[in-house]
Amino acid sequence: MKKTFRKQVTNLLVINSIMLLCACTNGPSVETNLDKENFDEYFAAGNVTVFQDENELPGKVKFLGLVEGDSCKAKENDIPANAADARTMAREKAASMEANAVVFTSCTPIEDQQCLEMMVCYGKAFQISEH
Repeated sequence: MKKTFRKQVTNLLVINSIMLLCACTNGPSVETNLDKENFDEYFAAGNVTVFQDENELPGKVKFLGLVEGDSCKAKENDIPANAADARTMAREKAASMEANAVVFTSCTPIEDQQCLEMMVCYGKAFQISEH
């Protein structure tokens, strides 16, 4: 009788294990706010190099236009407005102009009716080619 009981328990464990594995194969579904079609745009700023001065720009340089970016502290518990976020936004705008370089001319805090604090950075967007 002990043998039969062990066999039944073993069979039950095997069946339960199989059922558990089958239940896990579907897995949970995960939703994100990332759009697969626009994935490159999320990291566009990383393709734009920041130079301190126009004299540092290597190769053949084409001026594409002016860019600006801002950082806004809209609520009391938000992070402070900062130049890093404002520069990132400006680099994203430069990338949308097909620029691969930017030289920032200034960053300044400004007053805004919708922000408790606001920082704006201004720069020049360039396209650099080696030829």
